[in-house]
Amino acid sequence: MSRELVPFDPEIERTLRALRKQNRDQMTNNTEQINMEEDTATNERPKKLRDYHTSMTEGYGPSIVRPPIGQNNFELKPGFISMIQNHVQFFGLPHEDPNQHIANFLEYCDTFKMNGVSDDAIRLRLFSFSLRDKAKAWVQAQPAGAFKTWDELSKAFIYKYFPPS
Repeated sequence: MSRELVPFDPEIERTLRALRKQNRDQMTNNTEQINMEEDTATNERPKKLRDYHTSMTEGYGPSIVRPPIGQNNFELKPGFISMIQNHVQFFGLPHEDPNQHIANFLEYCDTFKMNGVSDDAIRLRLFSFSLRDKAKAWVQAQPAGAFKTWDELSKAFIYKYFPPS
């Protein structure tokens, strides 16, 4: 087996850069040619970079459906939201008790009543404020409109963090 020696190149780095540039240019030309063939085949305008980057927001939405409220003067006071965030937090850690979290959350929610506003409406609006870290990520990862009632949400929450097994 004979081996040919490659001639000595005193500017090996420059040669390597030139070869890389040549390969890049060749790949770009090939890609452009393929794109042009696709565009002419489908009679579409050439796509711009922003066409590939456009975000799709269809199908996204909150997992908790907040029921409509007939009262025009309904408002969750920032102080009440802050109280929930400061005193009733669930992080989704293994040592936390989801049943106790639900009990504490309901205790706080039951202190807030408004004529014409159901308990479900208040609970569904406030529950996400009582979650942090993994637990909040879990709720946000659920499909849009997954929870329409407090019963559905609380059962799914308990099942997630305190499964029957």
